[in-house]
Amino acid sequence: MTRSDGDAYGDGPVAGSARVTVEAIGGIGECAVEFRPGVTVLSGQNATNRTSLLTALNGVLGGERATLKSDADRGEVALHLDGQVYTRTYTRQGNAVTASGTPLSEERELVDLFVGLVEGNDARRAVERGDDLREVIMRPVDTEGIQARIQERERERERIEQELSEIERKRDRLPERKARREELEAELAELGADLDEVEETIEAYETSEAEAKGAEALLEEIDDRRQERDRLERDIQTQRTSLEALRDERGDVEAELETLTVDESSLDDLAEEIDRLRTRKRELDDLISDLSAIVDVNEDLVANDAGALPGVETGTSSPTAALDPISQEVECWTCGSQVSKAAIADRLEELRDVIDDQREKRSDIVDDLDEAEKRRTEIRTAADERDDLEARLGEIARQIERREERLEALREDHERVQQEIETLDTRLEENDELEDSELVEHYQRLSDLEYERGQLDQRLSEVEAEIEDIQGLAANRERLESQRDELTDEIESLRSRIEDLERSAVEQFNDRMADLIDLLEYENVERVWIERKTGTGGRAGSSTTFDLHVVRESEAGAVYEDTVETLSESEREVIGLVVALAGYLVHEVHEDVPFVLLDSLEAIDAERIDGLLDYFSAYAPYLVVALLPEDADAIDTEHERIPADVLAA
Repeated sequence: MTRSDGDAYGDGPVAGSARVTVEAIGGIGECAVEFRPGVTVLSGQNATNRTSLLTALNGVLGGERATLKSDADRGEVALHLDGQVYTRTYTRQGNAVTASGTPLSEERELVDLFVGLVEGNDARRAVERGDDLREVIMRPVDTEGIQARIQERERERERIEQELSEIERKRDRLPERKARREELEAELAELGADLDEVEETIEAYETSEAEAKGAEALLEEIDDRRQERDRLERDIQTQRTSLEALRDERGDVEAELETLTVDESSLDDLAEEIDRLRTRKRELDDLISDLSAIVDVNEDLVANDAGALPGVETGTSSPTAALDPISQEVECWTCGSQVSKAAIADRLEELRDVIDDQREKRSDIVDDLDEAEKRRTEIRTAADERDDLEARLGEIARQIERREERLEALREDHERVQQEIETLDTRLEENDELEDSELVEHYQRLSDLEYERGQLDQRLSEVEAEIEDIQGLAANRERLESQRDELTDEIESLRSRIEDLERSAVEQFNDRMADLIDLLEYENVERVWIERKTGTGGRAGSSTTFDLHVVRESEAGAVYEDTVETLSESEREVIGLVVALAGYLVHEVHEDVPFVLLDSLEAIDAERIDGLLDYFSAYAPYLVVALLPEDADAIDTEHERIPADVLAA
């Protein structure tokens, strides 16, 4: 491939350059081109595959604009950039064309909106069609996802707030727990004195060794049974507490199940609708691909002097036709009749309109398909949640049954031990050897005091453990407060993200537009700017609009606001490009996709095109633009040039 100054391309990669190879895409059979950083101009007449190259490049960057050549079953685009290779392969299977490979970016919408600025680009056409500029610039932002994230973080913050409230409730109990510890310590000290007194009495008591041993053994057995009874009472209380918690959880799960709506009956209808929409989308993809291929082929037929297809002959040339090539007649390759190139050009324009209509239909189909798939996912998620809740109910029921059985067994053991204690007490009272001895009473007193001391020790241990836990809550409270503050900051950041993006988009547009009005010197256009207006209600950003204003200056120097409809085609084109540039900058597309692709700038004069390219190149590392030869000749000669003959099919 050659440059306009005669230097050769393709002798080897240039440092920092990007190399693209294309096979069977659009109207291109096979080609390889290299782009250096800066502005690269694709110079040539219409229908010379410049747009096919741009759409192929758009596809490998991550967009959807590339189409498979009509007479090919497989096409491929490869991009060599910064030591990496990115690919996009298109394969025809029956009536459908599927895309595969690893493009540069997975953000298809960002690439299609703000990188591939060809003729049908939504951002470029927004002003002309009167589209909502906010919707165009903010389209890639997942507003629903942001809202879901906000709700998730708010629920997490609420849980932490509840934990902090529980910590404060426990901390409020600390003085009372400390006072209770002092009371128990005092009771234990008093009880210890009583025990010492009883033990001294027993030691001083005059009785036989047999009497003492008999009383002590019987009382030890009674004490063992009492301890076993206490353990059983604690186990019974534990089981009751667990049963109460399980029954509460069962109530919560049952209540959640009652509020959960699952309409599985519509799944079959949704599956049929999704299949229908997918089939319709494939049909539209194929139709758009076929029509685009027809347009490419016939554009070559109109643009070339010789026959563009094998076996197709041009009509007899005339002096008039030589002066006006578009009036030449050619043999129609479909019906064989002689038709003028102008008639074919008119029909191609009609086909382009049809392609645009089909693309709009496909866009609507894609929206409907996304909605249907989203609804099916919601139903399936709800069904899974219902199944999980029902499984949890079953598990809770089994746990309740097991704990009720355990509770019943503990109650029976408690009743048995209590009867044993009563029997032992009776034996002690009826013991003939000890009947008239006061030693039994002393031993009973000693046993009661030791039992009471054990109870007090247990309570004191529990109170001290509670005090220790409360005192250890300070670090946990600090951690939770830090988490709560982080969540609050994140929630505020999420809430302001959409607003910040909107404000940034408006600022970027207004600043870039002001620069270009000065640079391109449009007559009597004083200012073009966007006003961000917010309404009330709705989720974040949904009630915001971007109002486009045009301010002109009269011949007398008076400034007045005019309507968008009065803008010239050139002015509308520039504003549309600035809309795209604002999106490119706001969404920081250049960080992942260092390209901007421009086409169809015929409405803008060459001098202004030159200024526009210089301005855009300051923001896009690689700016690739398709220009007519006369426009290409009039702009900065330092820009890289790629002649259209390199892209021949």
